[in-house]
Amino acid sequence: MRKLLLFLSFVLIGSLACFSQTKLGLKFSPLFSSHKISLKSDQLDISSGKTSTRMSIGLIIDHPLTETYLLNSGLIYLPKRVSINLVEEGVGSAPKNPFESYDLNYLQVPLSLKLFTNEIAPDISVFFQVGLTFEFKIFDQALKEDYEFISKFRFFDTAAIIGTGIEYRLGVNTLFFAGSSLQKGLVNVISQTNPDYPLFIRNQVVSIDIGMKF
Repeated sequence: MRKLLLFLSFVLIGSLACFSQTKLGLKFSPLFSSHKISLKSDQLDISSGKTSTRMSIGLIIDHPLTETYLLNSGLIYLPKRVSINLVEEGVGSAPKNPFESYDLNYLQVPLSLKLFTNEIAPDISVFFQVGLTFEFKIFDQALKEDYEFISKFRFFDTAAIIGTGIEYRLGVNTLFFAGSSLQKGLVNVISQTNPDYPLFIRNQVVSIDIGMKF
């Protein structure tokens, strides 16, 4: 399944790249990964751990719809971390570890719209970005083998994305861009806990986006 999704993603990007005005590029994004936690239980209290720093990298594609509107997509490796603090309340049964942390790696396919202003200086424009991301989990790992509370993560995640930045034309076919974006998760990434609790965790990513388009 994962190999099929990877193949289809490359086919989609390759198809869009066939248009003459379409730009391909590389993006590097230092990011801050955190999450929102919700748990309705009188037996266990859970809070989120510290925000973690990660690095995302991937291929992006910008396809012009008009002179100022571009369709943005790509194929991006996106690492995240889920960390939770567990506190037993009442007579409930709590896991033996008061803290658990998991690394999650996703293959992300964004689908967003970029809106560009007129040039604010020679060869420099401001853009605003809004859209969705579709993320497919390719790997997850507990930081310690004896973690037992979270049994399974969902294969799929999606997030709303909003961002802004600047784009600078270096030459006829080369552009540099820099900006920042916020990705707010829309799906509960937890599939199963042990014991069973109504635990909801939604990921959130703040990133600094730097890259080149050709």
